[in-house]
Amino acid sequence: MPRYFFNVDGAPNPVDEDGIDLKGPEQARDAAVTLAGEMLQDADGRFWGGPAWRLNVIDETGATVCRLTITGET
Repeated sequence: MPRYFFNVDGAPNPVDEDGIDLKGPEQARDAAVTLAGEMLQDADGRFWGGPAWRLNVIDETGATVCRLTITGET
């Protein structure tokens, strides 16, 4: 199984050094959405008015699988 890494710009712990093994890009995108939701829950509202977070998912070759940008504007 390929390994995917979930790196977050603009949030604590930005670099994923371990990654996770997933079946393919679709599962990596699903995991990105789940992770984004968990990050928002853990942020306890601190993302409002702050800089955007960018969740970049890359595969073991360094190719970008997907990117999510999370912003909170009031």
